Amino acid sequence: MFLEAPTEKLQFVADCVLRLSDYYISRPDAETPWNEKFCQVAYRHYFLPLNFIRNQKVIQRGLDVGFFNGLTNFIDWGCGPATASLALAHTEGLNSQIRQQILFDHSPTVLRVFSDLHEKLTKPQPLTQINLNTTAHSASSCLVFSYSLTELDELPTGWNQHEALMILEPSTTQDGRRLMEWRKQLLKNGYHIWAPCTHHDDCPLLIHSQNDWCHDRAHVDPPEWFLQLEQLLPMKNRTVTVSYILARKTPPAAELKSKARLTGDSLEQKGKTRQLVCRNSQREFLTWMHRTLTPQTLSRGELVDLPEDLEIKSNELRLKAALSI
Repeated sequence: MFLEAPTEKLQFVADCVLRLSDYYISRPDAETPWNEKFCQVAYRHYFLPLNFIRNQKVIQRGLDVGFFNGLTNFIDWGCGPATASLALAHTEGLNSQIRQQILFDHSPTVLRVFSDLHEKLTKPQPLTQINLNTTAHSASSCLVFSYSLTELDELPTGWNQHEALMILEPSTTQDGRRLMEWRKQLLKNGYHIWAPCTHHDDCPLLIHSQNDWCHDRAHVDPPEWFLQLEQLLPMKNRTVTVSYILARKTPPAAELKSKARLTGDSLEQKGKTRQLVCRNSQREFLTWMHRTLTPQTLSRGELVDLPEDLEIKSNELRLKAALSI
């Protein structure tokens, strides 16, 4: 969601974005300085729109597998400007089933500064204190962590009282791999992973690599004012990435286990095209041999049905015919 063009001059907005970016780089473990004007401006006109797109991508992945079925109450933990809640409330087909959106943040400033956005939500309830044990609604509550777990050493008390968890983290090596470790804790507490995983085996990127991490990619189609803003910045965002987990106590449909998810971009190599794919604990590549097949262009993060007649060579799953998409 790209909000209306800023009333401030774009150069001022760009200066605020750079200042907040430098703040995060120099103080990666520090709390967001919500009391500062530069932070408020940078978030509203730059970080919020981009994070909204990331949330939209994750929500769509959930809709594709029926993750949100029956969920009516959403608790946005460490909500900041309520980006995740805005994305949920503006998703067609999902917004009509939402009964309440609880916004929790320790900072009363961020709840006040972005209070105008709360009018776009469904029965919003801003809170600076919360008991997750008492906010659970049996089979209908979803606890949302949108870029908030990265600031925690452990999950907050009462997290496992909720039916569903929607977790988004920065798609960096450190945060992405840390999220894979959180996945282990969810499984130990009886949760089922609905996305991105189609299995409950060990994460292949975690056990077979020291650097890889699981993340998805979303395309950005910005308005003219945002493109003008980016001209004043060293960062360009035609695509954005996100690491995420969608988990529920209720298991997903059985047919999800028969699918695989593309966890990498296409890699052109001599005589073949490979794309990292995940279906179990093995690090495998879906492979198109150029001598027999024309490579397909498939997006990172998509679910695919693998044919039974795959030719398996080392870590390659070689296709004999084009995939049906």
